Amino acid sequence: MLHLDSSQIPAFLNKTYDIVEEPSINHIISWSDSGLSFVIHDTTLFCTQILPAHFKHSNLASFVRQLNIYGFQKVGNKNLWEFRHDKFRRNERHLLTQIKRKTPSRKHMEGMWGGDDGMSHRSEAILTELLQLKQRQELLEMNLVQVMNTNDSLWNDLVACKQQQREVQDNLQKILYF
Repeated sequence: MLHLDSSQIPAFLNKTYDIVEEPSINHIISWSDSGLSFVIHDTTLFCTQILPAHFKHSNLASFVRQLNIYGFQKVGNKNLWEFRHDKFRRNERHLLTQIKRKTPSRKHMEGMWGGDDGMSHRSEAILTELLQLKQRQELLEMNLVQVMNTNDSLWNDLVACKQQQREVQDNLQKILYF
């Protein structure tokens, strides 16, 4: 049997794997059918119950940012919260030791700007601002989806309340005309 030294695995990855593996919360987060990705089914419950229990926050955007730092990719459509990484698979925890934090190489950044002898200060400032804008856009998109989910939930609650009100009114009318 392969001995796995969990000290070689970043805490974030260990916690995330444990969360996805937990069968009692499969209605909130679970492996995809293939086991090559995981899906957050209920972002509201994930943020209010799962994140605070395992991390020091309840912010989905922060969780997704961490996934991105480790090279996870969002798959599927924008409304589906499914993420994958080649080394993050069901029943293959030992692969977590091979997942490393992403850091953009200076050479890659220079290549983006066509500089052989390094980026100019201005180019670096523009790149930094561009990356910040991209992060803000991602956060806004995630917040929008959360607001839409909350709106759907509230709308369903309102419909249920209206139905209850109609039933109460019908019962009152029956009592009055009895």
